[in-house]
Amino acid sequence: MDITKTYCNPTPLPDYPLGRNYLLKENYPHKADYRETADPTVIYEDGKWYLYPSCGMVYWTEDFIHWNHVHMEPYDCGYAPTVVKHRGRFYLLACSSELYVSDSPLGPFESLGCLRAPDGSEVYVDDPMLFSDDDGRLYLYCGCGGAIKGAELDAEDPVKLLDDLAVMFSYNTVDHVWERMGDWNEDGSYSWTEGSWMYKRADTYYLIYSAPGTEWITYAMGAYTSSSPLGPWTYMETSPFLIKRDGLVRGTGHGSVVKGPNDTLWVFYTCCMCYGGKFERRIGYDPIGFDKNGNIAPVTVSETPSFAPGVLREPERGNNAGLVPLTQHRECTESSMAPGRDGLYAIDDSMITWWQPADGDSDPTLTVYLSVDNTTRGLDIYSARIIWRDVGLDVEKGYLPGPFGYKIEAEDMDGNWECVLDKSRNDVDMNIDYSPVKHMRAKSVRLRICSSPEHIKPGVVNFTVFGKWTPEA
Repeated sequence: MDITKTYCNPTPLPDYPLGRNYLLKENYPHKADYRETADPTVIYEDGKWYLYPSCGMVYWTEDFIHWNHVHMEPYDCGYAPTVVKHRGRFYLLACSSELYVSDSPLGPFESLGCLRAPDGSEVYVDDPMLFSDDDGRLYLYCGCGGAIKGAELDAEDPVKLLDDLAVMFSYNTVDHVWERMGDWNEDGSYSWTEGSWMYKRADTYYLIYSAPGTEWITYAMGAYTSSSPLGPWTYMETSPFLIKRDGLVRGTGHGSVVKGPNDTLWVFYTCCMCYGGKFERRIGYDPIGFDKNGNIAPVTVSETPSFAPGVLREPERGNNAGLVPLTQHRECTESSMAPGRDGLYAIDDSMITWWQPADGDSDPTLTVYLSVDNTTRGLDIYSARIIWRDVGLDVEKGYLPGPFGYKIEAEDMDGNWECVLDKSRNDVDMNIDYSPVKHMRAKSVRLRICSSPEHIKPGVVNFTVFGKWTPEA
């Protein structure tokens, strides 16, 4: 099993962006500054996949495993950026932004000015999506509230709308329970319909959208279909095709559908974290397909290791690597803990709790026991994921995030401890870190925190070692 060919959600990205809360504190009085990225647009160009999320761009990969960060200009032009290749050039638009253009997916992008209605008036839109059709025509979809709207743009001069924006469809909380507000879809008085994305398959247009709001664990993706890019639209019966309400990856909505390596098809999506505020979010991605009726098939949202596209020779197995969390809800011992920040909170399957060592702990460790009694002879370990919280992050004071140094150690069946992953000198800022570890049978594993950014106290939202049980020879 080649664990180097696996990825794991939430997506590990270097230099995870700062949330925009620090710019908007008067309007969004959240609990603290935080890291954030969401609303991913992904495009494919010349063997590379480019990821444009809210709060910081751009990331690219050649294998869907290792992501590289380029500080593109503009780096953050607004929430929900969309990028499309149209007639050889790349166009960028975000919430309430001007339209930008570049000859490269990495920019720099130059402004073409704001969008304009047929009467010449300025048009600013929320959650936009630009779609270039096979016939060379260009379309705009948008909406962040009651309805998804659309219009055709001038293919030669894309700042011009050929017609006023028209409603494609509105939320429907009577017939679509999943669109109702709340973590239990308990409130049908309103919904927040947003995050449009157009995908064309053969002669069918799939206008994808999200509801009921990015802060809810019920956040999900559905679609309407049509034989025309501007409708009329028919509700897709498999909606919501992307939904997950529990675990570390939950509240899956607002994203994009893109072709991946080896002719695979993938959906990228936002998932909620929401401790510092409702916009504290992360990103995930998984394979997607269609059923025999041409509907988007329900997606299995993953948060355990999956193989990169094309690695498995047996497509019916999907991408699951067959590894599961070995540390979740196990007994554990911490070297110390800050008040109310027990070690259990690092292994409790929650994104809003964390273990935090006590101030003054010079060698913070968290030990998790895999052998629970005399009949359990250890488990085979393969990889590990750490999700950090930057405790004390304060942009105004200059307390900024950075790399954490750490080691993962394992105890073999004879009671000997061995380092299975050494990132004690890590110099890459990885708010979410997923790595293979030395494969061995272990009866305990231990996280040892070696360093943290200046002024930042380390918080461990999640410490998961992945593996499996195999019969002893």
